[in-house]
Amino acid sequence: MNNVITTTCGLCSTGCRLSVLCNEHNQYTIKGDKRDPVTHGALCTKGLHAIDIMLHPERLTQPLKRTGERGKGQWITISWQQAIDEIALQFNQTQKTYGDDSVFFSYGYSKDFINTQLLKLANAANSVNIHGPETVCWAPSKYGKEYTLGYNPSADINQQTDCIIFWGVNKHNTRFTEMRAINHAIEHGATTICIDPQQTHHAKKANYWLPLVPGSDLALAMAMIKIIIVQQWYDAAFVADYCYGFSALQSHIQPLDLAYLANECQLSIDMITDITQQYIHAKSAVIITGNALDHNPDSFQVNRAIAILMALSGNLEVQGGQSKPQGKALVNGRWPYDPQDVDQLSPTIRQQSVGSPPIPEYFRATSQGLMDAMLTGQPYSIKAGLIVGTNPMTSWPDSNKVKQAFEQLDFLVVSELFMTPTAMMADIVLPAASFFEYAGVTQGQDGSIHYQAPLQQVGDAKPDHQIIAEIGHAMGIMPVYNDNDFWRSALSPVDIDLIQLKAQTSIVADVEKQQTLSYLSVGFDTPSGKVELYSQKLHALKLDPIPVYRPNLPLTECYPLRVTTAKSRYYMFSHGRQITALRNKYPFPTVKMHSKLGQKHSLKEGDIAAIETAPDKIIYQKVKFDDQLRIDTIVADLSWWFPEMKNKQLSGVFKSNYNVLTSTDVGVHSDIGSFYINGLPCCIYKAINIELSTL
Repeated sequence: MNNVITTTCGLCSTGCRLSVLCNEHNQYTIKGDKRDPVTHGALCTKGLHAIDIMLHPERLTQPLKRTGERGKGQWITISWQQAIDEIALQFNQTQKTYGDDSVFFSYGYSKDFINTQLLKLANAANSVNIHGPETVCWAPSKYGKEYTLGYNPSADINQQTDCIIFWGVNKHNTRFTEMRAINHAIEHGATTICIDPQQTHHAKKANYWLPLVPGSDLALAMAMIKIIIVQQWYDAAFVADYCYGFSALQSHIQPLDLAYLANECQLSIDMITDITQQYIHAKSAVIITGNALDHNPDSFQVNRAIAILMALSGNLEVQGGQSKPQGKALVNGRWPYDPQDVDQLSPTIRQQSVGSPPIPEYFRATSQGLMDAMLTGQPYSIKAGLIVGTNPMTSWPDSNKVKQAFEQLDFLVVSELFMTPTAMMADIVLPAASFFEYAGVTQGQDGSIHYQAPLQQVGDAKPDHQIIAEIGHAMGIMPVYNDNDFWRSALSPVDIDLIQLKAQTSIVADVEKQQTLSYLSVGFDTPSGKVELYSQKLHALKLDPIPVYRPNLPLTECYPLRVTTAKSRYYMFSHGRQITALRNKYPFPTVKMHSKLGQKHSLKEGDIAAIETAPDKIIYQKVKFDDQLRIDTIVADLSWWFPEMKNKQLSGVFKSNYNVLTSTDVGVHSDIGSFYINGLPCCIYKAINIELSTL
């Protein structure tokens, strides 16, 4: 007899509702839930194959302890009790010997309650070294806009939206649930502008496509600001009444050479002027920014400049324009943290985290700071750590340096679904349960919350939030884990427990009418109460109060090309390459380039190209021609490793992984801790005697 279970996909933060069919043979089929008001039953390729993660034969199912050299794959199975006891003993001894901050706690992409639970453990351990990926994912966008507008605006896209700028974003591949509103606006006549080195889905359909040089986004934004001010196209009434520092901004842009800025982007002044005019003269317009704008040291100021454009155009809190977040959260403890957890340690103490960037709101350690402390013992030693649901061997900058840093640790614990390159470097590996394996709470993109129904148990795997709590309890710093208490706390805003949510299935968030012009009565949440074109907070921090464009890393005779990267629609960062259905669709890491560039270097489609950014920074990917790319730009895949290689060279993590090419050197103007990813100077050539593995 078939059984249908309604649950939620946890691969990303969208929270798509699923209908899972289980037959009499305990075989599962996944479909989208057509009752989901966000997805309407649609699912991405990754979501359709999410069951393959749970049932994969190479899932970690029992705790493992390393018996040989790091990375050599020599393990023994141990009990949960032994694992937790050894972890607690090692962490306590490390802190006693080297100080509380000598133990770090690291998580990956947003995983609902897991990340906040890890912060609670770090707080209880009195360690400031909580670490996440936000310096290159979310933080530059959030804080760049908040420092300017007092909030991080959304896009109120509807039939009143007259112009949409897609800037470094491909919603078609990464957040398909937003395409319905986008397409609706286009059908009603919205002009679309796509700013991206690649001809993405949006670029193909856009009225204007600007294939700028990777990493030149701030040059383009400053050029647009200059044109708006020189041409006096800005919303004069809004600027006069609700903007702070306009005269300083005028003086700042006056000496800027428009021809120089345009040349930095390799775009014509006429094209930049045309799209600026389309944006500024639209009745209602939005700029949708993507993760690509979080990827270089100037990312914070890029997002500041884009927020300034939103203000100059008068598109804040208007129908069809940029909207102000509103509505109350229906859960506690879901990323990005509850204020009381952040405030448990003072801002002064939190600034002692290693690599902490100048922006004080970003209180976490940075990956480059952690590695330097592991390798040099400065400003103090990092000797042990807990890594949950992330793969630093692929996601942190300079993969070879990551390995060297982890080799200096006395003790490393990794909680994972599979034996990743990072897990191979651990002393103890803990088997984490996938989101299909435990009852819990999820939140959809619309703010609604849902009961997450479990499908089955896999081995002895446990949910990460439970693992974290058990470590804390064994260390003597957290109470014993109780599942009912954990979820009751999460559901406290709606005053129910998990059993009651299960009975209700979902609690739908109230759809509140979009606020318009709330600043007329409450102003903006900035020091001046206005949009801060000139930031007083940045001035006080001795940072650039107005965005300053500084050129990307220079090209050289040896490295005359620029390489950038983009997300795949088949994988979540480094996750999923052991899933046969996904690898069949996208079996190899691919580097895209113009066919003329390939011919110049004797490369054909399907050849393996070497991509080099320094003599000791080389990766290999398969060539694919894309004649819509600039001839001096290549686009390489990110986060590649080869699970089928198992213990050989840490599953080939250094062969094709983009972060082999990157560096921990962020320069002196990385306000938020971002490192160089887009537009790295490089060269390419045909690889000799190199093969890429496949399943």
